[in-house]
Amino acid sequence: MPGNGGGAVFVNKAMIKFFKKHWEVISYLIFGVLTTLLNIVLYALFNRLFGYTAANSWGNVLDNILCILFAYATNRAFVFNSKTRGRAMAKEFGAFVTCRLGTMVLDAAIMMIGGNLMAAQGAAWMEGLLTGVFTHLNPETLMGITSTMVHTTDSSAAIAVIGGADGPTAIFVTSCYNAQELWGLCVKVFSNVIVVVLNYVFSKLIIFKKK
Repeated sequence: MPGNGGGAVFVNKAMIKFFKKHWEVISYLIFGVLTTLLNIVLYALFNRLFGYTAANSWGNVLDNILCILFAYATNRAFVFNSKTRGRAMAKEFGAFVTCRLGTMVLDAAIMMIGGNLMAAQGAAWMEGLLTGVFTHLNPETLMGITSTMVHTTDSSAAIAVIGGADGPTAIFVTSCYNAQELWGLCVKVFSNVIVVVLNYVFSKLIIFKKK
């Protein structure tokens, strides 16, 4: 029908207009998410390779340095479309690194305090949360999860039993992460949200500001 075709064209034009108008924010969010994913993947990798404490200290610093380089390249080329060269580019990169180092210090502080100093409290809170979630799940569903997971877990897996007066009603196994590691990842995600917002403000108002 002609009417439907006209409506589709109008919607497409409206979407194109919207993306053009807000492309800077949209592209920043896209590459911000990619940078965040890289940050979290590296954190998890360092956690596995070097241990929990190292991942929250020097590993976190190395993680951030790699993400700063990735963020500058993508922000310059795809978000703010910077065309500076020579000394102006060096000044731009210096400002970018300075601002990112500031947010890296903030991230390091959050990880040291939330990830390390509050690790015991966070792990206890996470265990309570997971216990509450599993307690309210259907026992039949839990048994289904158990039958699937028991064959994939190793001897280091943590086994929890939800019992009742008539005996155990469900058993669930977690082997990928313990409560402390899950808490560390949650703190990392929280820190990244704060850092992404601050980095956009700095990039917009200081680093890649329009002349």
